[in-house]
Amino acid sequence: MRLLLSLLFLLGFCTVASANCTGPNLFETRAQSEQQALLAKAAEVPFHEGILWQVEKNGVTSYIIGTFHVHLPEHAAMVDHLRGLRPAPTQLFMELTAEDQLGFQRHLTTNPSLFLIQEGDSLIDRLGPELWSKVADQLKARGMPPFLAARYQPWFLGMTLMMPPCAMEIVKSGQKGLDLQIEAMAAEMDWSVHSLDTTQHLIDILASDPLDKQLDDLKWGLRLQEDLAAPEMIPTVIDLYLQERIQLIWELNQADLRTKSEGNADAQRMATMMQEVEDSLLTARNTAWVAQLAPALSQTSALVAVGALHLPGEHGVLAQLQNAGFTLTRLHF
Repeated sequence: MRLLLSLLFLLGFCTVASANCTGPNLFETRAQSEQQALLAKAAEVPFHEGILWQVEKNGVTSYIIGTFHVHLPEHAAMVDHLRGLRPAPTQLFMELTAEDQLGFQRHLTTNPSLFLIQEGDSLIDRLGPELWSKVADQLKARGMPPFLAARYQPWFLGMTLMMPPCAMEIVKSGQKGLDLQIEAMAAEMDWSVHSLDTTQHLIDILASDPLDKQLDDLKWGLRLQEDLAAPEMIPTVIDLYLQERIQLIWELNQADLRTKSEGNADAQRMATMMQEVEDSLLTARNTAWVAQLAPALSQTSALVAVGALHLPGEHGVLAQLQNAGFTLTRLHF
């Protein structure tokens, strides 16, 4: 699985982004014919719009919210709305609780072979001057001295570069994304809190490829960056999220990658990578999560908070719960 490249390119985060996350919605600047085609494509997908849903089974009512992992000013109103849900949940399911996030970090620090190149050349020598320069530019844009990442394994470097520079500034300020704000609310309301992912499962997904394969993918991705460079997409993603057009985010990103890789010798490799991203980061995790959620939500009221891209689609969390016998109703903020 080419997770590294999914983090570099997914949602258009492949360029050195600007210092803030504001700007125009680039979808709205497209030709009307292109907008209509993308909207029609998104509409073919089950649950393509909406970020707050009510799910019911066996007389038990629960809720699912699609989150945005970086702080947005609008999150405060969303959390206030969730406080008023009735019937009120008594537990929270999220991708990884704050405690388990710390556990993941502790696991890495006590097992450095999982994320560091401990023998042989560093990335500076393995990549060579031209490609390392590209990595260094990405790191500097995020306020990180490049030498600190010289011995990162490529998958861990990808995790570092996943956060666009504008979002990195928000994170450094201490402002929390919607997931962690919801977890804080759950603590105030004395709900039990549960992780859907586990440290071992994430390690299996993130760090399973041999170093040589990780390096090959990293080199390929860095060489493609100039070909795939695009205007800053973060403001567009934020705007579409707030409009609750979740599948449209995916369709827009996919369309741009297809357009920019057309005629490129690596176009098929790009298509394969994007399918692997969908299969491993979305579909496989959704299926594992629903295996936990289906019995739990049929017994006790809960709030489920997962990244918004996990909601839509035939293999999305919502469709899988519907297939498990739940009745779903879209709610509006």
